[in-house]
Amino acid sequence: MAYKRHRILVVDDLADWRYTLMGLLVDAGYDVLAADSYTSALGLLEAGRFDLAVLDMCLDETDGANKAGLDLAAEIRHRWPAVKVVILTGYGTPATMRQAMEPDVHGQVLAADYISKTQTEELVQVVWRVLRNR
Repeated sequence: MAYKRHRILVVDDLADWRYTLMGLLVDAGYDVLAADSYTSALGLLEAGRFDLAVLDMCLDETDGANKAGLDLAAEIRHRWPAVKVVILTGYGTPATMRQAMEPDVHGQVLAADYISKTQTEELVQVVWRVLRNR
């Protein structure tokens, strides 16, 4: 049986974070593409197949509610239900964690996991666990 490389989409508006996350995942053996916005992420998702998306919660400085990543997660769950989502943020609160991880009124959970940007060393482990449980 041939080995299947998982394809991951990284979405972060900050270039330094985007490159850091991509580097961690590429070094771990994943195929990785990156987007810097909600809109560019949708374009990549429409154009190709992904197994998992790592989304920053706050996708730009004008996102005062710090939830554009959750909105993108909801769009992914609706349009590409097979794509697993991991939320990554520096702005996490208990309320946003609940929103990402608890089922909504339709029983949908937005994210398979949620981690802080201060825990990037755990990202590869989280991604491996989420993909293993597909």
